[in-house]
Amino acid sequence: MEVSSRSSEPLDPVWLLVAFGRGGVKLEVLLLFLLPFTLGHCPAPSQLPSAKPINLTDESMFPIGTYLLYECLPGYIKRQFSITCKQDSTWTSAEDKCIRKQCKTPSDPENGLVHVHTGIQFGSRINYTCNQGYRLIGSSSAVCVITDQSVDWDTEAPICEWIPCEIPPGIPNGDFFSSTREDFHYGMVVTYRCNTDARGKALFNLVGEPSLYCTSNDGEIGVWSGPPPQCIELNKCTPPPYVENAVMLSENRSLFSLRDIVEFRCHPGFIMKGASSVHCQSLNKWEPELPSCFKGVICRLPQEMSGFQKGLGMKKEYYYGENVTLECEDGYTLEGSSQSQCQSDGSWNPLLAKCVSRSISGLIVGIFIGIIVFILVIIVFIWMILKYKKRNTTDEKYKEVGIHLNYKEDSCVRLQSLLTSQENSRTRF
Repeated sequence: MEVSSRSSEPLDPVWLLVAFGRGGVKLEVLLLFLLPFTLGHCPAPSQLPSAKPINLTDESMFPIGTYLLYECLPGYIKRQFSITCKQDSTWTSAEDKCIRKQCKTPSDPENGLVHVHTGIQFGSRINYTCNQGYRLIGSSSAVCVITDQSVDWDTEAPICEWIPCEIPPGIPNGDFFSSTREDFHYGMVVTYRCNTDARGKALFNLVGEPSLYCTSNDGEIGVWSGPPPQCIELNKCTPPPYVENAVMLSENRSLFSLRDIVEFRCHPGFIMKGASSVHCQSLNKWEPELPSCFKGVICRLPQEMSGFQKGLGMKKEYYYGENVTLECEDGYTLEGSSQSQCQSDGSWNPLLAKCVSRSISGLIVGIFIGIIVFILVIIVFIWMILKYKKRNTTDEKYKEVGIHLNYKEDSCVRLQSLLTSQENSRTRF
């Protein structure tokens, strides 16, 4: 048999399955014969993330009871262990056999904090942050990595320093006062004052916030909390504050005198609330209270909106500059633009579209086509009549010409006969 010829070679289960299948061996005997090959071996174990095998091998199957030696990788506490092929053709677990080494416990930087998320073992990452008002100099994170035969953090701890601000801006006819004139950092406050005469009498009015403080928008660069104040002459006014959605009609100047008037006008589509003009008063005050402009021009949709989709979020009223989008339901056709904008006079541009039923539009199209066909039929009918009349007239003319020609031909024949008879008579005599 073919089986005995391969007895000296390792028995391949697949080859045996084919050979015994051809020999007609019963399935039960075949399964009993293959049992040691299928249940008595373990496949090669998968690669371990924390250890490597001590003795490398190319075997793909291992008998039950086989054990393999492993050694923990660098970054883990050095030790050896083994895994064994069990009776159920699986390997014993290698979990927790290798324990990760620990980096030294990190300390908080001065004016900052260290954040330990998953531990300080090999492969872990930590983060650093600074307290409010300080900025981080250095790396904001560190990872526990292998260094020589041990583990350590891959970067040094950062430092946290004050967020600096530039020197506060100076102002004409005044100055700022602070605990220092050179070093300014986050949280410091400076106060402005206007100049006075020798007796301490005020010569100027301080307009704006008298104090500024150093702050930061990005946690890196310091900025002052606002623009510095102004020292203006007595009985003068700085320009009035900005009125949203309005334009100042009066000439814009750096300073206004007492009782000067400034007028405002709202942008198109807005309505003014309050007085349209204000007056400069003493102590840099404008009276009466500044006006405000709010949206007042309203465009409305028609009450009858049949055929339009209801789920488009349409409002009943729209303010100047707002757009409306229209779409028709199934069975309707949109006639016009799908978008319209509310104008300053309360109208829509372009005009609102309409949703026309497709059955009605089809009827209109049919009527239009029918009218065109009817007109074409009339034109063709008239053309045929004219052509028929023209043909009859031509035939009559041809008949007249034929009769005339026949008459002339008969006359010529008769005349020729007469001449012939006369010649014959002469010959006789």
